[in-house]
Amino acid sequence: MESIPQSPGTVSRILWHFTGGPLWNDGERRQKSSPKPSFQAFANLKSILKSCVLRLGDYKEVIKVRIPERRTYNHITRKTEVHYNVVEELTSSPVCCLADVPIIHLAYLAPRYGKFAIGFHRDSVVLHGFNPVFYALDDAKSVFSIYKGLGQLRGISGEIFKVCCQAFQESAEEFIAANSLKEGPDQTFIEIISEQAGELDKSVRETLDSFENFLGLVKTFSPDEFGTIYCEREWRSLAKFKFKYEDVAMVVVPRKVGKLRYFEPFCRNVTDSLQLPATIPIVPWEDLVEH
Repeated sequence: MESIPQSPGTVSRILWHFTGGPLWNDGERRQKSSPKPSFQAFANLKSILKSCVLRLGDYKEVIKVRIPERRTYNHITRKTEVHYNVVEELTSSPVCCLADVPIIHLAYLAPRYGKFAIGFHRDSVVLHGFNPVFYALDDAKSVFSIYKGLGQLRGISGEIFKVCCQAFQESAEEFIAANSLKEGPDQTFIEIISEQAGELDKSVRETLDSFENFLGLVKTFSPDEFGTIYCEREWRSLAKFKFKYEDVAMVVVPRKVGKLRYFEPFCRNVTDSLQLPATIPIVPWEDLVEH
């Protein structure tokens, strides 16, 4: 008999998308601490299952970086000012998110994300390109290295580089005109240098894009968020997830939230209209995690 590999209890074969995730707080540039209203989470659940698309989020991840020392020039006082322990922010590309959380721990996420969830088979998620996020504390040296590298790349690909390329092009054109060159080794040399400058600019921009895409897989948190942010075990994709019903492992709907009932109406009305196959378990939240 073939043995089935055992899970250590911290890794799930189902990755979850909660449809009641918190709204965005523009003032604090982060998610709010409470989930969306239950009726909105229910509507989101039905919409995702109907479209079979898990879309990119409406907001971008804000990554906090603690800078030990930053020097700036004050044009008014004409002096260099030194600021210590400064918090800067980097903004990621849009992402769509799942959570690698065993069923026995789902209730732990309910206060933040609600009780409506779609579970996807891990194999399907991996094939789509989802990847575990890189968690780091705000003051981690690794995040500071990313910040520093991005700053240098942006400097190279910024106005200074453009000015240099433009100046070289103008100088080359003047040289050609002054020497009445049409063909020849001198002109060929100039064209090669100009082409190489363009390739360098392209390479820097592509590297910068790769770094900024990587930011979509980075999540920073403070020491008091080990019990919230860090325990989500988030997986992300930089592309929307177009799934099939065969990719869905389970749908979780609460029997009711407050006075509003959801499980019975979903089973009675929604499953038929969406033509959900009988192979997808529809499980009441209360029976799954609150027994």
